[in-house]
Amino acid sequence: METLLAFKVKGGVLCLADSSVNHSIVKMKDDEDKILEIDGHKLLLSAGEAGDRVQFTEYISKNIKLYSLRNSYPMSTPAAANFIRNELATSIRSHPYSINLILAGYDKEVEGGTSLYYMDYLGSLQKLNFGCHGYASYFLLGLLDRHHKCDLSLEDGINLMHLCTNELKTRFLVSGKYTLKFVSSEGIKVLPFNAPQ
Repeated sequence: METLLAFKVKGGVLCLADSSVNHSIVKMKDDEDKILEIDGHKLLLSAGEAGDRVQFTEYISKNIKLYSLRNSYPMSTPAAANFIRNELATSIRSHPYSINLILAGYDKEVEGGTSLYYMDYLGSLQKLNFGCHGYASYFLLGLLDRHHKCDLSLEDGINLMHLCTNELKTRFLVSGKYTLKFVSSEGIKVLPFNAPQ
């Protein structure tokens, strides 16, 4: 059950993704990192077919890096979100990608510093305070609507992540491993996270 979850907290964005790669009813691996570090202040969470996911996220990552090399400054998170959305929308007619994305980032130029963007395989783009992809969204959007506040401390945000994974454990037939990352003005940190078994 693919799960992407991200929300803003005070000073940054917390991002969680499951670590499993499945094909039909078979689990192929359980140590996949679905949160790609685009640069020092941007994270791209991806869910979808494994080939599309890897190919598209690497393509995006390399093009954003090329932009920073050509222009001598990094692409902002809002600009990166619009670039990604344009690439998704352009590809629909020729070679559609079966991929859903969440982009999280920190920019000094953006009001509040943090940005969180939700994108789907049809090329839609929405700026949000929290977002989910996958079957998890059926269970977690109501929970986040009730408990999430943008001024949560990092510790309270991690507790909310635990509350969300507990809900998934209760609702899903199978539970898995998760990867948790935090992006802020200090860069990207991988946080230890033990989901309930």
